Amino acid sequence: MIRIAGSIVALFCAFALGIWISASGLFPAAENRAGQQDPAQATESESPDGQTFPGNAIVVTTADVAFTPPRSRIQSIGTGKAIRLIHVTADVAGTVEKIHVQPNTDVSAGDPIVTLERKTQEIILDSAKAELEQQSASFNRYQTLLSQSSNAVSQAQVDEARASLAVAEAKVAEAQYEYDRRIIRAPFSGRINLNDLTVGSYLSQGAEIVTLVDASSLLVEFTVPETAISQISTGVPVRLTTPALVGRVFNGEITAFDSSIDEEFRTVRVRAQVKNPENLLLPGMTFSVSLASADTPMPMVPAVSILWSPNGAYVWKLGADNAPERIDVVLRHRLGDSVWLEADLKEGDVVVKDGAFKVSQGVAVAVEIAEHTDG
Repeated sequence: MIRIAGSIVALFCAFALGIWISASGLFPAAENRAGQQDPAQATESESPDGQTFPGNAIVVTTADVAFTPPRSRIQSIGTGKAIRLIHVTADVAGTVEKIHVQPNTDVSAGDPIVTLERKTQEIILDSAKAELEQQSASFNRYQTLLSQSSNAVSQAQVDEARASLAVAEAKVAEAQYEYDRRIIRAPFSGRINLNDLTVGSYLSQGAEIVTLVDASSLLVEFTVPETAISQISTGVPVRLTTPALVGRVFNGEITAFDSSIDEEFRTVRVRAQVKNPENLLLPGMTFSVSLASADTPMPMVPAVSILWSPNGAYVWKLGADNAPERIDVVLRHRLGDSVWLEADLKEGDVVVKDGAFKVSQGVAVAVEIAEHTDG
């Protein structure tokens, strides 16, 4: 009887517990469970911007493959030099008689800079010219007499007069040269630097008179590492900036470079030329030189598209219906967020950008954002 009574009490307690759990809502009712959808049976979902994706798809962003020359840049520091600069000197000694130029003024080729005292040369020149007139008159008289078949003059006398005339002409030319060389002229067009010229000062032979600078173009010399020698050739464009003119960019091109590598520093010396029509650039300025490579166009993709495996780098290319295809690549250049590759890719191919690490062969891919590049 005791055992029967215990069993009845246990059954009663279990029944009461079941009623309490049902009433408390710890387990949803059957009709509520029937109204819920199995996640495995979901067929589509909606993105924040309203696009509809397959429920089991990997959501990624993409970018178009662009074919451009690698925009890798070689950076260096260089110093500007005038395309032409000369210290004008005195060919002869003499006293400064006249100064024709002022500092920081422009002159043309052949313009006089300084005239030295030349009174002595003027006297010698006048004497030579007088001698020339006398010899010319004698030659003309002898030649006239000979043409008249006169016995007053012989052919030998005419020849001697002709020779004397030639000597007189040479003396005039020499005297004129000595007279003219006392005027020191500009050998080319340019600008006169500061100088200490004064009228009456004595210049010894070879003394510096002024410095003449042609800065219509500047030559900027810089060095590049030997690893970049394949990108160096005449005509390659360069971009130059200087701390003296913040915010200004000047364009130039390579005009020459060394044919050998410096054995100590493993560098190559390069010379670029930049035009300076406004005379903003001065010789001696420091320049930051940026040299773009001149390679042929290559596929360019965002750096985040690159994935790595034990066999090397690869990207995911999306084909028809966004089917992913693994493409092995070789990285050649990188600049910022862009990478240039050797790969089996064509202009306009679509590669996975953000979310590439989630993609695998055969998985469904949904594109959330597609970026289009123009190279």
